[in-house]
Amino acid sequence: MRRSYSDHGERYSAATISATVASEREIPESCGDRSASRRRTRWISARERRVIARWLRRTADVAPDPHPILRRQDPSLHGRAAAVHGELLELAALVERVDDPDPACMAELHSLLADGCDSPLYNSEIHVSEVRATLYWVRARLVMHT
Repeated sequence: MRRSYSDHGERYSAATISATVASEREIPESCGDRSASRRRTRWISARERRVIARWLRRTADVAPDPHPILRRQDPSLHGRAAAVHGELLELAALVERVDDPDPACMAELHSLLADGCDSPLYNSEIHVSEVRATLYWVRARLVMHT
């Protein structure tokens, strides 16, 4: 009996596909775990903490530009930064003082400062209380690690 190419191909592909699908499911998870841990630990180094502290101070000290066109192009909401001016400066000092901060806390601070779409500092559709809640959570986590 002679086997056709399609019979051999179906049997081969079924065995190969199940093994390939299983191995492809494992690869992204292990790579994703490694990548996620790298992202979490990135902001822990002393240099990166200094960067975050400078960024917090810059955000706290931002003032609206007197020129109307330049003021319109600025994405930050000056009223929100002014409302939490003291908290931002306090967090900057705390970030510099902490030796071993919580990686999730530092990632949250980075997200607050960098994410223009989902950050309550830059998105006017998110209520102002979210800024205070985020800063409160970050401060509590940093105080635990001092």
